[in-house]
Amino acid sequence: MKILSTLLIVSLALFACTKEQESTVPSVPVNIRINLDNPGYNNLNSIGGTVYVDGGYRGIVVYRRGQVEFMAFERTCSYQSTDTCAYVSLDSTISTVGCKCCSSRFQLLDGAPIKGPANASLRTYQTNLVDRYLYIYN
Repeated sequence: MKILSTLLIVSLALFACTKEQESTVPSVPVNIRINLDNPGYNNLNSIGGTVYVDGGYRGIVVYRRGQVEFMAFERTCSYQSTDTCAYVSLDSTISTVGCKCCSSRFQLLDGAPIKGPANASLRTYQTNLVDRYLYIYN
């Protein structure tokens, strides 16, 4: 009986220590279609191109990662996301976005933080390229 009690206490302690952080960025429905032939999206016609689009909680940044691969990230910073200034903008390096509120920076390849205090990635939206249309959704 003591072994079972000890095992239970140890497993509960381990479970409590591995608590995952939940995103504080509000989840909103996203269902966007972008026509890549539209001149407003010309930057997305080459690898490394980026654009902002309306949608998500505070907007979405779209990045062309490869020939047929796109990434779409929520512009709300993952650190103290309820602050009114907690949104990311393109850095001069083009391959990162930064938050002027907390100085965190994130890479556009996967949304991972590369400079803190943020330690959580940006929220990622699904993308699908069909002909000349890019679909962004969750």
